[in-house]
Amino acid sequence: MSNFSGKNDAMRLAHLLLTLACLTPFHAVALEWSATEIEFLHSSRFREPGNTNDVSKNIVTLQHANGYSLGRNFMFVDLTKSGSQERDFSGNPESPSEIYGEAYTTLSLSRLSGKPLVGGPLRDVGLTAGLNIGSKNSQFNPEPRVYLAGVTVDFAVPRGFFNVDLLGYWDHGCNSLGCPDYRSTYQITPSWSIPFSLGGVDGEFAGFIDFIGSRGAGTVRQVLSQPQLRFDIGKPLGHKGQLYAGIEYQYWRNKFGNSGVNESHPQLLLLWKF
Repeated sequence: MSNFSGKNDAMRLAHLLLTLACLTPFHAVALEWSATEIEFLHSSRFREPGNTNDVSKNIVTLQHANGYSLGRNFMFVDLTKSGSQERDFSGNPESPSEIYGEAYTTLSLSRLSGKPLVGGPLRDVGLTAGLNIGSKNSQFNPEPRVYLAGVTVDFAVPRGFFNVDLLGYWDHGCNSLGCPDYRSTYQITPSWSIPFSLGGVDGEFAGFIDFIGSRGAGTVRQVLSQPQLRFDIGKPLGHKGQLYAGIEYQYWRNKFGNSGVNESHPQLLLLWKF
């Protein structure tokens, strides 16, 4: 699916994986819980800056989360293959591959202090740090690198989770034209996963919404949302809670901060939890 065979791409991938590993607890601790899943997504209605075509993409995502005595970690890596609807600077077709990952670690203030700090609708407050990093072998060759830090508020819900990140956002990304002089901004991200049962059918409603401010250098505010409705199709086969199918809806206003580059389309979703 991907075509990252060169030395530079191998170094980028190694850097990504090393960075993700470094965001896990530094000392040996026992995990209280752990969840890993692989997703496959497909849509033919992606948009790219400077390209009037809809672009088809196949995306494989490896996602992992865990919790331990002082907090939790979350990370994912996307491998994306674009169709030939993409275009280079001269308008010629190209079909690039892309690797992109995000990693976040959150320290619980309640657990650090040894006493509950909140109550009522609030479950906890944490300190969060994160990193977004990637590479795409198109002619534009974007290499995103974003550092984030701030506070996460966990809300008390009967099942699943609902939390909101309030983060500072520092963009140090580059591309083949150079490294824009971005200014610092903010990212506010509600995220959730709510399990449900309807008539004997189990499922989950999960997703997030990123609200990201303008970073200067010609960018504007952007909104990215990826809610998923997925159903447990493994349950009738004796594999409850392992195999899911459904739809992820992608809404992205001002993609990458580019004014007027908008996405709004469903994606087919197949997911395996292990």
